[in-house]
Amino acid sequence: MAIVYLCGLPGSGKSTIGPLLAKLRGQPFIDLDTMIAERAGMDIPAIFRSMGETKFRDFESLALVQAASRGDSVIALGGGALEREDNRDIVLASGMLIHLEAPLALLAARTMNHVNRPLLDINDSLSERLATLKALNERRRDQYELAPLSFPTTDEDPMQTALMIFEAIDGLI
Repeated sequence: MAIVYLCGLPGSGKSTIGPLLAKLRGQPFIDLDTMIAERAGMDIPAIFRSMGETKFRDFESLALVQAASRGDSVIALGGGALEREDNRDIVLASGMLIHLEAPLALLAARTMNHVNRPLLDINDSLSERLATLKALNERRRDQYELAPLSFPTTDEDPMQTALMIFEAIDGLI
């Protein structure tokens, strides 16, 4: 057993599929954003507003080091966690990176009513949300392509996706 890291754009299913995959693997699930919010005593958008994205990324890097040191687990990375080279090095050295993806239009629709997404403005129209996700995808594409495996999360049943991942990585790690 080893660490499985889930990466992908907001709305790709990291926080939904992660706990299901962890249960299948008999491992704990760690959501980095939840870990950061609990330690900071405020939600992610509040951290962005009061301290800025750079400070949030500092918290994220620290949380990643702490989560990775726990060993065998399934860890949902924040959408931008791989933007820092040190974070990429930790992830690639300590476990398997899995990319979750869906069409941008579906991600835009999934995230329209979510308020805990600091890089996505809650007041955005669907077309504005789509444009933001497209820009994020362009910025992060090279990082997501570091994942040796990628799974579509267009299926209505997250357990089916978790099972597909579980079966694909069984014996690999």
